[in-house]
Amino acid sequence: MRKRHHLAGDRDLELFPAPEDIFGVLVYLREREQVLERPVHRLEALRERTGEEERQLADARDSLRENNLDRLRLIRRLRELVDVQEVAVLEACFRSGLKGREMGVVLGIESRGGAALRLQRLRLAIQSKWKLRTPRLAKARAAHEAEETRRIASGHARVREAALALLSVRSSFLEVEDLDEWWDDLAWYLDGNDETPSEQASTAAHLRQVVRDIRTQAALEGVPPTSDDVALARLREAEEAVRRA
Repeated sequence: MRKRHHLAGDRDLELFPAPEDIFGVLVYLREREQVLERPVHRLEALRERTGEEERQLADARDSLRENNLDRLRLIRRLRELVDVQEVAVLEACFRSGLKGREMGVVLGIESRGGAALRLQRLRLAIQSKWKLRTPRLAKARAAHEAEETRRIASGHARVREAALALLSVRSSFLEVEDLDEWWDDLAWYLDGNDETPSEQASTAAHLRQVVRDIRTQAALEGVPPTSDDVALARLREAEEAVRRA
């Protein structure tokens, strides 16, 4: 791309970004579109063209088309890199206990569970690209993800059982500001929306947040989290389940 601009007489080539700065290269190419378009327009405007000018016009058109195709390739590559980063951020959000609703506001997703579904779609898209490009690395990545899936699944049964038990005594705990949303989201995941590894990880994160908020509020008030012995036992079981998840 830089060579094309050089051959076309671009006088600002010293401003051409480094190859690894994909976004910068895209911005530069857009701002300097006329460098490659100018020869085409100039030659097309001629009423009569010599054989040499016809050849130059064909070359200029080819150069312009190839440049635009390269811009599309860069955009595709940039999207792939952004997808990888978004997967990492979404996974971090779920691990930290962020609610799907909170992520949905930022992502512009209104449907409940939309953030988890987006994470799943992005993972599948990335895996498909890896399989096409680097079979050996894709195989290693698939093995790692399979192990991670087994780990999450093995702990999810305990998490699910503990979460259902805790929900059954929900009204026994002291009131905590904004905790109802966490309870409701946890109940939603348990209602048949915890089948994929990312959804199961989110279920554990929500249970962890519920337990943490109950314990924190009790410590702030200097009172037990509940006066019900059964509810207290359920809380301890939930703590153990998320600890082992």
